[in-house]
Formats: sequence, C-alpha cells, structure tokens
Amino acid sequence: MQVIMVHPRGTRVLRFELTRLRVALALVLMCAVVAAVSSGLTWLFASRTAGTSAVARDNDYLRENLAVMATRVGELQARMVRLDALGERVSGLAGISPQDFDFRHVPPRGGPERPARSSGSASSDLTLPDLDAALRQLGEDADHRADYFNVVETTLQDRQLSDKRLPRVMPVATGYNASSFGARIDPFSGRRVQHDGVDFAAPAGTPIVAAAGGVVVAQEWHHEYGNMIDIDHGNGLKTRYAHVSRSLVRNGDLVRAGQNIAQVGSTGRSTGAHLHFEVHVDGQARNPAGFLMTATAPTPTDRAAIR
Repeated sequence: MQVIMVHPRGTRVLRFELTRLRVALALVLMCAVVAAVSSGLTWLFASRTAGTSAVARDNDYLRENLAVMATRVGELQARMVRLDALGERVSGLAGISPQDFDFRHVPPRGGPERPARSSGSASSDLTLPDLDAALRQLGEDADHRADYFNVVETTLQDRQLSDKRLPRVMPVATGYNASSFGARIDPFSGRRVQHDGVDFAAPAGTPIVAAAGGVVVAQEWHHEYGNMIDIDHGNGLKTRYAHVSRSLVRNGDLVRAGQNIAQVGSTGRSTGAHLHFEVHVDGQARNPAGFLMTATAPTPTDRAAIR
C-alpha cells in the first residue's frame, strides 16, 4: 500500500509505502508509549497518595501524643500546686519565713550553654520519646517529694504538739525559788529528806498558771500537799501544784499553757505561802528546773484566760 502526500503548492510529492510489517511496528510503538505514560502517571499518583497517607498518619500520631502530653502536663500542674501547699505548711511548721523560701516562684538559674551529654544518640535535640520519658520521671519525682513532705509535716506537727505539752511556762509570774529539787533538810523534822519539787515563795493569792496544756486529773486535798492539782500532759508527763489556797479548775477540765488554775496558799504541810511544783515522767519525779530553763512568764492574757 502506497501513501502519496502532495504539497499544497504542488511543488513536492512524498510517497510512503506501508507494509504490514511497518504498520505492526508502528502499532507496537504506540502501545509502548501509551503504556509508559500510563505507568508513569500511575506511579506519580500512587506516590502522592502514599505521601499524603503517611503525613496523615504522622498528624494523627502527633495529635494523639499531644493529647497525652497535655493530660500529663495538667496532672503535673495539679501535683505542683499540692507540693506548693505542702511546702508552705512545712515551712511554717519549721519556722522558715515565706519570704526566704517562696514555693510559688521558679528559682533563678543560669550558666554557660554546652551540648548535652547523650548516651546512644548522636543528636542532642529533644525527641518525643525523650519528652515522654522526662514527663513520666517528673511525675514520679513529684509523687516521691509529696510523700516526703507529708512525712516531714506529720513529724513536725507531732514535735510541735509535744513541745506544747512540755512545761515551758513559769507556774508563777512573781516569787523566787525557796527550795530546789533534791536532798534537803526537812523544815519540820530537821532530817535529811528528798524534795521532789521546787518551792516558789510568793504572796498568798498570787495567780498560779498551768506550765503546759493538758487535762486536770486530780483536784483534791492531801494531808501533806494540802489543796493540790495534777495535770496530765500526755506521753507520761504530769505536773503537780500543791499547797494552793484556792483551786480554779476541776477534774476533767482542759487547760492550756499559761491558763490561771489556782492561787498561792499555805495549805497542808507548809511553813508559809508558796507553790510546791513537781514534774513527773512515767510516774517518776524529775527536776522541774530541766523543763523550766527556757520557761517564759505567763502573759496578762494567759492569766486572764477563761477558767
């Protein structure tokens, strides 16, 4: 088969002779071109689709992890608020001024910047797993510190309560030590005897106050002590106030340190107006001077306390 192509001006005539072989080759070439173009387009579309899917998966992963991180940050913030409150309470119990140790402000920091020492990683950039591990560690540290603060707070509270139960207030605001604890010559018999307390000489009617807070467990007459009052301060500690002229408390009354409980007198086995003061620990008489070395005089408010 011949194909004749004539130029529009008629100057040239092109003749092509098409054989079956040439036609077949042309068809094969066209099919190959079409297949190549189709494959290229398919690969390009698949690549873009795969890239879009990967980005979508990454975005979903980041969103999920950000939500988890936000939850952990919120939990840490709540724990920090709790630690701040515990820190302020413990500081108060320990006598630390809030201005000296303010838990509400981040302490100042500084120093030269150097690359962090990394174990097993060539990069010092913070990764998402690193951040997750750091947040988890912070949470554990916060819990440990909260437990520690709770123990310290309980210990300080117990110590504070114990201190309040110790005789730290002078039982009489005026007067002097007329007879100390220990062996002495008995004023009645003239023999050497053990004196289990301290005698404070003071005018009759002088107010007597509780040396520490506690419960009145005895308000009675004794043939030697005369009118006497015993106060239980807990932990095996008791104080005794003897020879009083007038008692202002009764059995079972709760009294606080410095509260007015009686008046100086000379009842019982006594040579004159004074207060006989004793301290007992687990039933054994102890030298009151050891407790009253740092004692303070009762204030006017203490002496005027409700009886």
